[in-house]
Amino acid sequence: MKSQEELEDLREQVAETTSQIVKLVAKRDGLARRIGEIKTKGALPMESDSVEDALYRRVLQECHDLGLDERLGTKLLGMLISESKKAQGIKSGLVPITPMMMMAKAKEIESQGKALIRLDVGEPDFHPPKAVIDAVSKALYSFKTYYTVGRGIPELLSALQGYLQRKYSYRPAENQLMVTPGGRFAVYAALATALSEGDSAIVIEPNWPAYREGIDYVGAKAITLRTSLEDGWEASPEEIKESIRPNTKAIILSYPCNPTGKIISKASFKEIVGIADDAGLTVISDEIYNDYAYKPCPTILDDLPKKYVLTSSFSKAWSMTGFRVGYALAPPETVSKMLKVLGLMITCVPEFIQLGAVKALDCDKEVARNSKAIKARIEAVSKELDKIDGLEYDKPDGSIYVFPQAVDKRFDSSAFAMELIEKKGVTISPGTGFGDYPRCFRMSLGQPEAKLVAGVRKIGELLR
Repeated sequence: MKSQEELEDLREQVAETTSQIVKLVAKRDGLARRIGEIKTKGALPMESDSVEDALYRRVLQECHDLGLDERLGTKLLGMLISESKKAQGIKSGLVPITPMMMMAKAKEIESQGKALIRLDVGEPDFHPPKAVIDAVSKALYSFKTYYTVGRGIPELLSALQGYLQRKYSYRPAENQLMVTPGGRFAVYAALATALSEGDSAIVIEPNWPAYREGIDYVGAKAITLRTSLEDGWEASPEEIKESIRPNTKAIILSYPCNPTGKIISKASFKEIVGIADDAGLTVISDEIYNDYAYKPCPTILDDLPKKYVLTSSFSKAWSMTGFRVGYALAPPETVSKMLKVLGLMITCVPEFIQLGAVKALDCDKEVARNSKAIKARIEAVSKELDKIDGLEYDKPDGSIYVFPQAVDKRFDSSAFAMELIEKKGVTISPGTGFGDYPRCFRMSLGQPEAKLVAGVRKIGELLR
């Protein structure tokens, strides 16, 4: 009876404490609204990283003093800051035109029977290796069409071990690997594992928009480190170190970069990884374009940090975009957490697709052929871009893209992309989809050389 009375008393205290928390949140919301009014009236900056950082440090210290889980503290503070911004009327701004949006628009136009020169979609026009098609066909006729283990079939895991040993002189243990439905899911699972609500992660821009979108989706905040054409699209290790905040838990590195084609030196990469290691960050290295590198390209496998995830895919090098198969490499405990995300959402990658991927890893000649073709396309497109006075660019070190910048500082790449598709039948991806780059646009080299040259010339015609 006494235990029941104590239980009821504790429940009442919990209810009262919860009520007090709600009242305090309401009070905080009112204070935030008043702060917003003062900022607006005084034309003051609406956001302050230093103020947020001070709050995070205070909360982390209080969590430490009270013996409270820091993750819970940062999660609560992240929610409160988000609500404060809503109360102050801080908006994220206009939704940029992303590569996926441009692809959807292009598909819609093509469905009407209109021909386009597609420079928007990041998809090589090469066919998958014949050995892959044959393997998938054989697997289907052999009824390899049932569930399999989430990590991946033994044949593919073994093939990946041999491939990584051959390519990087690093042979991972099987429990360091997992097969994913494309590289995009590998990135998402890495973010969902490394980040919690209220955390933050560093993204060096311009970059693939899925990184920022994934960070936002898991309730974390993207700390975007802006680089420029004038600086060679490179962030210094010092800038990266300065951008680390109290709640920063990860950094995303991706070389060759989409959209710029930039490759940093192995020395710079190693220094950045060292900074991340010292700060306890998870380094997520997306190496999907590594086979399209035309100068030495760093890999996280050169010198593994304590916390890391390497993500890659069969989509680009083997031109298997529609197969949706990729992989991730990480410490066993991280892979176990990522497998929970995959099991919850996907179950497994189809076995017949995985058997095709096994054969792909033996198709070195096809990969070399594709890489050589893209390099020739970079040279051809660069010659045409050199003829356009209104554009400036850095020749890509790798990847399958070029990222020109208009000389005119008033240039609006979103408006230009719409005008280009309507008047010239050419599609590009506006630079705003990759960060704050309204003067830039991305051109994909996933078309035959003649089409690429024709597309660039039409761009030049519209810029005159």
